[in-house]
Amino acid sequence: MNRFEQATPSPIKYVSKYLPIVFFVVILVVFFILLGTVSDDTLARQKQSLETALEHDIAQCYALEGMYPADVDYLTKHYGLTYDHDTFVVQYTFYGENLYPDYVVTFKSGVSFY
Repeated sequence: MNRFEQATPSPIKYVSKYLPIVFFVVILVVFFILLGTVSDDTLARQKQSLETALEHDIAQCYALEGMYPADVDYLTKHYGLTYDHDTFVVQYTFYGENLYPDYVVTFKSGVSFY
């Protein structure tokens, strides 16, 4: 072969040239998928923790005061209940002083949870 002739590049050169970039993109995509999964798991655990705290505080209020709390604000002021108001909505239904209240914890619209 003449030194001025160009050899046809092999496909292996092209693949080996772009392989690190493709590998990096694949790793990046997997990272973001796992990050979303961890975030959703964290939201689910926060919701479960809030439901447990509500149940505990409602029972403690009844045990100490002999009546169920009229609303969530009462639990916040007197029993130290705290939660992220930007993430969760607590729908609390008070039936009476001697009837266990009904509550539902939901995510606010716009919070991503699959």
